[in-house]
Amino acid sequence: MPCHVAIDKKSAVVGPDVTVEAALEKIRKENLSGIAVQDEQGELIGLFTAKTLLGNIIPVSIAMSDGIQIDVKIEAAPGVAKRLRKMYPLSITEGMERKFDTVGTDAPIWEGVTKITKYGGPLAVLDSKGKFKGLITSESLVKALENTEEMDA
Repeated sequence: MPCHVAIDKKSAVVGPDVTVEAALEKIRKENLSGIAVQDEQGELIGLFTAKTLLGNIIPVSIAMSDGIQIDVKIEAAPGVAKRLRKMYPLSITEGMERKFDTVGTDAPIWEGVTKITKYGGPLAVLDSKGKFKGLITSESLVKALENTEEMDA
């Protein structure tokens, strides 16, 4: 079974001019696991998820000159909430993941399962010309596998 059968029907695409706040609202309203971000030419330039947003607002470790990293313990809750609010009006490109996993539409479904379990998701599906076709989530993979099981019965 190819990966394209596991594309989440709720896959959403937005342009780079959308704000972080609007993208987050879309995720909540439509119960999405993530949003694909395409540039004006239709090229996939990133993925936006709540997890990526959280990664952008957590305090950063301090790297010492000898390479040792120290996690600075601070009263993080008010600071992190404030950092989140500061992200809201920014372009989605400020909060998206630029390095993301992809899979081809005709790749075997086990490749999608392997990538999602190893790296997390969502997983972008691209056709043979590199055009974005949708997102695969853990849930959409399970559903596709369940449907296959039903067809075999």
